[in-house]
Amino acid sequence: MPRKEQCLSQKRELLDGTEFDAQLLSIHIGPTEENYWKEMNFSEAEALLLHFTSSECFLPPFLRSMKNLKCLMVFNYSKKKGTIKGLDVLSSLNQLKSVRLERLITLPTGKESKALSNIEKLSLSLCEGFEYTSAFINVNLTDFNLDHSSNLEQVPLSFCYMPSAQMWSITNCHLIQKLPYDLGNLSSLKMLKLSALPGLKELPPSIGKLGQLEYLDISFCEGLRELPEEIKHLKKLNEFDMRECSRLTRLPRAVCELNSLKLVICDEKVWKQWLRAKNISIAELRVEIAEAHFSLDWLDD
Repeated sequence: MPRKEQCLSQKRELLDGTEFDAQLLSIHIGPTEENYWKEMNFSEAEALLLHFTSSECFLPPFLRSMKNLKCLMVFNYSKKKGTIKGLDVLSSLNQLKSVRLERLITLPTGKESKALSNIEKLSLSLCEGFEYTSAFINVNLTDFNLDHSSNLEQVPLSFCYMPSAQMWSITNCHLIQKLPYDLGNLSSLKMLKLSALPGLKELPPSIGKLGQLEYLDISFCEGLRELPEEIKHLKKLNEFDMRECSRLTRLPRAVCELNSLKLVICDEKVWKQWLRAKNISIAELRVEIAEAHFSLDWLDD
């Protein structure tokens, strides 16, 4: 349903009560009001893409009847972030597994916690307000991604209570200076990405509790000065990306105990230290020196 001026369609009245067999639904819409949507039936739809250009984004009530919906993506293309409303309609969708939201703000009401409680994959980009909900205390979530949250100064403890999470990513959040000790509660993690957090000064010692971790990315954490000794407990770690960590010039001897490491990507400053660890105890380790990275990504902030 392409956008035409400010409407779904000039004949949108004809859509009221209409049943569609589509499995993939994409709607482009301008400014809306809460009662704007018509009752349409998309009972067969498994994926829904909503493209808004509005300061307020109201999820359509007919979502409640989309019992086969597995994937929902909501993008806001207006100049400013838009407030998303009506998340509670998702609470009845037991098949919904994946949600991606972009350039949106949520106002904490308590309803969104239940709405997001069944999903397995959640991706938030350029979003605000979600950190104030309890939606992240989620036993089902396996894949969590938070990107470009410009106002986030502290990682809420609720982010660290996802017992089933296997992939956990926080990137491009420039105000974060530390991570909670409770990060160690993410005991099922296999992939941890903490990239482009220039204000981050240290990793919590509890990172050593992530015994299932196989991939660790701390690239572009320019404020990081050292690695905790507890990193030695990551016995299953086989890939470590630490490029562009300009202040991290010394490795702890504990890295010699990372016997499962197969690949390290680092700057030239610590390259020889990794080679020394390879010669001591990590025979299969390959060490790559990252090329200098220059971009204009900061213009997007």
